[in-house]
Parts: sequence; structure tokens; C-alpha cells
Amino acid sequence: MESEEQKLFHVIPPEESKCVWMTAGILSYQLCDRKFECEECPLDIALRQRFTQHQPAVKRERPATPARTADESRVGVLFGRKHLWMKRKGDNSMRLGIEPGMASVLVSPMAIVLPALGAQIARNKACSWIVLGGGTLPMMSPITGHVTATNSMLAEHPHAVCASPLDEGWLFELSVNAADVDDADVLATADVARIYSEDERPLKHYLSTDPGKAESGNYQSQTEHGRAIERLSEKLGPTEYLKLLRDIYT
Repeated sequence: MESEEQKLFHVIPPEESKCVWMTAGILSYQLCDRKFECEECPLDIALRQRFTQHQPAVKRERPATPARTADESRVGVLFGRKHLWMKRKGDNSMRLGIEPGMASVLVSPMAIVLPALGAQIARNKACSWIVLGGGTLPMMSPITGHVTATNSMLAEHPHAVCASPLDEGWLFELSVNAADVDDADVLATADVARIYSEDERPLKHYLSTDPGKAESGNYQSQTEHGRAIERLSEKLGPTEYLKLLRDIYT
């Protein structure tokens, strides 16, 4: 007798794209007639409302200075091309999360949709989703593996991905093998800052005319930068701001 997983395998070819909520383990099967453009999908809207109806959006607060220094928190961290990081947690285990630059531009995340335990995650494919006011922002895994743990704290505290992206705000852990690690889409340490800065040029273009900038053209604190991001998101509106983030980070 076939298992439910085997039956599902016959219905959905391995190469077929899947609805994000199906990949996350929320739905068993869902056909998509919108070319996987979630912004105006009524199902996506309904599910986001379900996940956020008990978690009203609150004014985003700037995270306090972490107890550990930035250098200490980055020890052993490898940064992926699509702005996720990974860090070895054991011989065959990797922990993943979003990099601090990406975390700093998320305005009031309402929910984090994590993959189901046991799910297979593919390199450079969507692995988690951040639910924002304008829709869902997919996050792309730098490595292939199977999900062995997820950060349950994010269900009640989704803003932890912003406040502590390298620590308490981690996303999930994967079981990986040596070939997966060798094939991971990660950047050389010397190239991370330059490449991420190039990715964020469209965002910097919008911020270049922000009235809160100092005469030097830079923000003097993390708090000022955060307020500028909030002003930009309000100016563009949630849908257009989400499109900007998708262009940069996916």
C-alpha cells in the first residue's frame, strides 16, 4: 500500500514548481494559475491573514546593541549569494538564517513561514518566506539538504530575524553531506561586502534623496538608517517596497 508521500509523488512531478505554502508544508497540493506571482493571489492573501490575525503588526523598533561583537557573531559563518548565511552545527548539520543587511530593511515582518521538518531544500530555491504587508518575500537557500530543526520562537516573535539575525533569529537547520557543502553557493569572505553592496544599489538610490541624511551623505546611527527605511517603505507603499526587496534579495 502506498504512503501519502508516494501518492503525492505520482501527482506532482519532481521538476514541477510548487506553491510556496505547499513547499512550507501548510498545503498538501495546490495548483497555481498565476505563474507563482503571489502578490495578488487570493489564497496567499488568505493564508497570510490566517498567520497574522493574532499577530498585529507593531511599530518596528531598532534592535539593541548585541552582547557579542559583530566579529564574534560571524565566526564560522559563510554568506550565500542570495543573502542567507549558513554555519556548521555538527559534522553533518548546517544552521541557516538571513544576513544582517537584509534583516535591516525588513519593516515589521508579520510572520515567518518555515519549511516542514523532513522537507528537502534545494540550493538556490525558496526555502522560507517572510510575510510582509505587501506579500511574501522568498528566501533562497545557499545549500541543499533536509530540514532537521526549525526556530519555533519565530512563530511568536517574527521580528527576531531583524533584531538578532545571526543568533536568536536563525531560521532552520539542515542535514547535509560533504557534496552539498562543496556545492554550496557561498561567497568568498573578501567579496561579501562588495557584492552585497552592489546588490543594494537600487535601495541606496532611493535612500540617496532621504531628508534624514547628514551632510556627509551617511546615516550617523543604525536607528537613523532604520527610520529612513521606514520612510521609504511608506513612500513606496507595501506592494512596491516588496517588489524592490524581491529584486534585490531573490
